[in-house]
Amino acid sequence: MRYILILLFLAASAALSAPVELLANPGFEDGVLTPWTTSNWTVVTTDPHSGTYCAFDEGNYWIKQEFTPSDVKNIVSVTFWYRQPEAAIFAFDFLYGPSDYDEEIVYVTGPNWTEYDLTYFLRSTGNLQAIRFYGYSGAGPDPDYSYLDDVSIIYDESVSLQPSTFGSIKAMFD
Repeated sequence: MRYILILLFLAASAALSAPVELLANPGFEDGVLTPWTTSNWTVVTTDPHSGTYCAFDEGNYWIKQEFTPSDVKNIVSVTFWYRQPEAAIFAFDFLYGPSDYDEEIVYVTGPNWTEYDLTYFLRSTGNLQAIRFYGYSGAGPDPDYSYLDDVSIIYDESVSLQPSTFGSIKAMFD
C-alpha cells in the first residue's frame, strides 16, 4: 500500500509541475484575436504557418497578449513563426510592468515562414507579464504585410534556469 501512495504522490507532483503554455489562443485558431489586443492586426486564413488561421497586419502596428506575471527563471522557451514579403526588420517587446519593458529588433531574411526563438532575450531576473509584436513598414517596394502564428511561451515551475548570457550582460546595464 505504501508504494501505491508514493506512486500516486509522485504522479500528482509531476502533474502539478508540468510545463504550461502561458498564452491563450497562441495560434489564433479560435478565429478571433481575443485575448490578444491590438492597434490594427486581424485574423486571416491567408497561408497560415499551421492550422487554419494566423494574425495579419499591414504597417507598423502592434499586437499584444498579457498573462499572469511569471518568473523568467521558469520560462523555458519563447518562440513564434513570422513572415513578411521582403527582407527587413521588425520589433518585439517583453513587458515586465506597465511601463517597464525591453524592446528588441529582429531581422527577417525573406518571405517564408521562419521560426524565431526569443528565449535568450529575457532578463536574468523579474516577472514577465506580456509580449508585444510590431508589424513592419517601409523596407521596399512590396506591401508592408506581417504574418504571425504559433506564438508560444512555455513556463515550467519545476525548472529554474540559470540566467541567460544575454540577460546577464544586459543586467549589468539595467
